[in-house]
Amino acid sequence: MHLPLILLFMEPTMTSEHLSRLRFNFGFLIEAPLGAHRVIELDYPSVDVGDDVILSPLAGKFTATRTSEGVYLQGELHSATAVECARCLGEAEQKVTAVLKDLLFYPPETAPKEELTLDKEGYVDLAPLIRELSLLSIPINTICRPDCAGLCVTCGHNLNESDCGCDEKLIDPRMEVLQQLLK
Repeated sequence: MHLPLILLFMEPTMTSEHLSRLRFNFGFLIEAPLGAHRVIELDYPSVDVGDDVILSPLAGKFTATRTSEGVYLQGELHSATAVECARCLGEAEQKVTAVLKDLLFYPPETAPKEELTLDKEGYVDLAPLIRELSLLSIPINTICRPDCAGLCVTCGHNLNESDCGCDEKLIDPRMEVLQQLLK
């Protein structure tokens, strides 16, 4: 029985979770002289950076530099992702920026505890880091557009689509006393 040709050349430890488009090999920089660097430009139409976040498009550049301790990354990536509008609960597109700043990846054998490390082959998967940085750049109350009308407080109808017909003059009985003060 012959295995398909592609299986003969696969690494035994490689799984689908390791096949990220944001996985880079910086092993060559560990062997390079101090100060060696590589500029990496990204221009992806769409990238999954997690089960819950798709960045579309992802563009920008970052520099990987060899230091005496490891590989230092700095740069900026720009993208957009779909989020839920805080007013109408519809889909909204939010621009996000992932700033790669002061990131030092140590070789695994010299890494202090709890620090970023290259794997034993010299690879780094930036997808989880870019996911976190992107989510942190999203405002808490994202809205789909500046004039979003939101939902009707009575029936829950999306007021951006049409008027629901609910009587806006109905006042919560607990607030009727305050309405009397306005008269």
